[in-house]
Amino acid sequence: MNGVNMENIVDDYVKDITTKDEFKRLLELKIIIDAKYKNEIISFKTLESKYLEASKYGAYYPNLENLRREFSLKKKELYSKEEVKKYFELERLINESINDDIKKLKEIVLDPKYNKNTCIK
Repeated sequence: MNGVNMENIVDDYVKDITTKDEFKRLLELKIIIDAKYKNEIISFKTLESKYLEASKYGAYYPNLENLRREFSLKKKELYSKEEVKKYFELERLINESINDDIKKLKEIVLDPKYNKNTCIK
């Protein structure tokens, strides 16, 4: 069969993404953020857990509004860090690129001229 092995295509695609400078920088930022803001992250995650649990009870939970405000401030504080903002920006760009590629692949596969029997095995 003259087809292309899908596993090789996927491996090549993942390798292509993970060798790009943007992806490498994303990993670097993750390490920096985890080390530099360890206490802030723990505090944020703890408060997030409390808020999510409390929000299940809605108006029946005492001081839910105060907890919501505190959680919002903690999130804003963490997400305003330059490294965190850059991390999310790079993540967004990488996701957009992947979504664009998925859209292109979908268009190719849905094209009536596409012959899956000779292109992919």
